[in-house]
Amino acid sequence: MKKVQPRVRAIAWLLSLAYFASYVMRINFSVVIVEVCQDLGKEKDEIAFILTALTITYGLGQILCGVLGDKIKPRVMLTGGLALAIACNIAMFFTTHNVVLMAVIWGINGFAHSMFWPPIVKLMAMHLNEVEYSYASVRVTWGSSIATILLYLTCPFLLFIMRWNTIMLLCALIGTVIMVAWIILCPKLFKETNEEKRSLVSKETNAIKPPKYIFLPLALVMLAIIMQGALRDGVTAWMPSYLVDTFSIPTKWSILITVVLAIFSMISFTVFDYINRRFFNNEVLCAGFIFGLATISSIALFVSNLIGIAIPSIILMSILVACMHGTNLMLIAIAPKRFKKSGKVSTYSGIMNACTYVGAAISTYAFAAVATAHGWGVTIGIWIGVAFIGCALCFIALPKWKKFKNEYDREE
Repeated sequence: MKKVQPRVRAIAWLLSLAYFASYVMRINFSVVIVEVCQDLGKEKDEIAFILTALTITYGLGQILCGVLGDKIKPRVMLTGGLALAIACNIAMFFTTHNVVLMAVIWGINGFAHSMFWPPIVKLMAMHLNEVEYSYASVRVTWGSSIATILLYLTCPFLLFIMRWNTIMLLCALIGTVIMVAWIILCPKLFKETNEEKRSLVSKETNAIKPPKYIFLPLALVMLAIIMQGALRDGVTAWMPSYLVDTFSIPTKWSILITVVLAIFSMISFTVFDYINRRFFNNEVLCAGFIFGLATISSIALFVSNLIGIAIPSIILMSILVACMHGTNLMLIAIAPKRFKKSGKVSTYSGIMNACTYVGAAISTYAFAAVATAHGWGVTIGIWIGVAFIGCALCFIALPKWKKFKNEYDREE
């Protein structure tokens, strides 16, 4: 990749910092969920209701905020999301034994975080060219991995000296510091371009409607995104419980071990971005390839689980989640940019990202229920099927998506 300008690097890292804040204040509850279950004396599927509330409102909010992101300034929306997420994390500190109230607050938090991704994609599409967009996309997704690594490394030790709800307050503090940095730096880096003004004021004047044939493959891609969300968030959320139930690893250490997921995922962003640019140059083809790797990893995990060896199981789960993060990069970070000429890149970004959390909402509860009722062997078997379906959907959608990319994305 060619060298990028210092301003582009600054934009990429500022957006990465904002996305880092989003993840710190969004996944923190799922990181400590095993501790919450023990602290409140609840079963996994009971507490999973709180996570499900977030994923539902986050997914629905993606659609609404995606549409709004094409009508109002994305910088304003992102600032509002930061402020609301901070408030929700502070509220969770004071709500520790009322599961219903916790679910309501965490549901509001889910909507707050739906105000992040569509404006981020919009800002990248409006201010960066093709090469710069690819560079920034990888750095932004790094923000999520760095946040995940930070939480999984620090929370096990913090839980020795404080309750889980105090960790929520610390995350709110981190979010506050980043919001101040965002407010100060944003006007200096994102000087409104003529294209951005046109996209907000009169989209119809310059918009080029996508061809009708793309909507069937787009629907297939969205179904594949649902499969991706189910595996990415479902496996990540319940890996600590899997380690506790299967290998009797202490709760706090099971959370710490889960940091391996984030490390593998952060590496995967760079690896799969390179593979796509070097060999495929087609995000849907690359996503199908990645789903294939995830299917193989899931089968190997099923075998490892039967044998009952911890280390191979941990590595294989990490590879599985890393593959899903790679798929996320292809289908949610890169694919929406193909609709830039429609003047609705934020709308498409929000709708496609919402599909992730349809899968996450279903899997976060369903995987816990299946694991409780039938054990982890059956649950892993379901993971195999989900990965295979995702692979098949991508390859079915591929011919029309390739035509769309070659014709519409290059149309003058």
